[in-house]
Amino acid sequence: MVPRLIAALLLLGAFSPLPLSAQVEPSATTLGGYGEVHYANSSAAGVPGRVNLARFVLFVGHRFNDRITLRSEVEVEDAKVAGGESGGEIALEQAYLDFRVGDQFTLRAGLLLLPIGIINEMHEPPTFNGVSRPTFSEVVLPSTWRDIGVGALGSVPGVPGLGYRAFIVNGLLAQGFDGASGIRGGRQEGRDASFANPALTGRLEWSRAGLKLGGSAYYGGSANGDSTLGTGAFDAPITLIAADARYDIGAFAFRAEAANISVPDAGAINSVFGNGVGKRIAGWYAEGAYNLLRVLAPASAHKLNGFVRYERFNTQASVPPGTALDGALARRITTVGLTYKPVWNVALKADYQFRRDRAHAAEDEVVALGVGYQF
Repeated sequence: MVPRLIAALLLLGAFSPLPLSAQVEPSATTLGGYGEVHYANSSAAGVPGRVNLARFVLFVGHRFNDRITLRSEVEVEDAKVAGGESGGEIALEQAYLDFRVGDQFTLRAGLLLLPIGIINEMHEPPTFNGVSRPTFSEVVLPSTWRDIGVGALGSVPGVPGLGYRAFIVNGLLAQGFDGASGIRGGRQEGRDASFANPALTGRLEWSRAGLKLGGSAYYGGSANGDSTLGTGAFDAPITLIAADARYDIGAFAFRAEAANISVPDAGAINSVFGNGVGKRIAGWYAEGAYNLLRVLAPASAHKLNGFVRYERFNTQASVPPGTALDGALARRITTVGLTYKPVWNVALKADYQFRRDRAHAAEDEVVALGVGYQF
């Protein structure tokens, strides 16, 4: 069924009528990118302050004509990659072709970002408050989550402001799951990826002036043909449901996300790999920000956002029989800080985090400073 669906999508894109003018439009190449530098100092005893060039990303896009475009990003993490040393990564973050048929349908194929949550598709540093991305968006929703796939996106006819994205991608690998980071380690990220377990993922997003509401879903197997977990396409399934909202009004900006991940075969996965993954992973966060320059300098085009964000999540919201419950994985993080933007695509950031957990085992406070840009 899955191969037939992929073939149908490719045929639809290939044989959809394109006007002859689309074949002679001049091409254009676009260069862009983003980057960020972080400084963090924890109150934990014996932990020194750290500074890191967290990301340097170059974007190359090319329009072949008014129907076909390429988008790609190459990312360097942690400034340097050296043989024999831990840390650092050079990776393709995305590389896909879009074949636009019309407003209601664009075929997309390649290494793509899954349409899950706010941060995964829009994670450039000036687009979010805080030196680092919300921890929820790294641990519960494992951003940046990209995989190879094919699918469609566009607007929903007859419903102004409603758009959709739907893809078939290669699935997760259960052997990468663990109790602390949930499904994050199961991402294949397009590197010689197994397609033993495909996954279906999609998003609906409704927009109007100042408001965006979104819902995302993911369903796919993770057994990778391991006979102890199952050899079917959707064996050792992972089901993810997420919802998010963004609302800007005047000098105020609000955003919130929530997600629930079901791993019904967690007991079998833990028996095979011994990684302590939870049967359910769940969490949420909410954030409010206010542009202080509306009061301090009303005529200024700059922005100085003061913000507060509260995160609450647990990668072992429930565990299967035989798996030890770790209270340190029920985490609460409160972040207060400032984001100064002299122009829309440059941000200077400072924040203070209070990190707590149910077991009081890994609690600390963190001062962080950062700069980020996109172009």
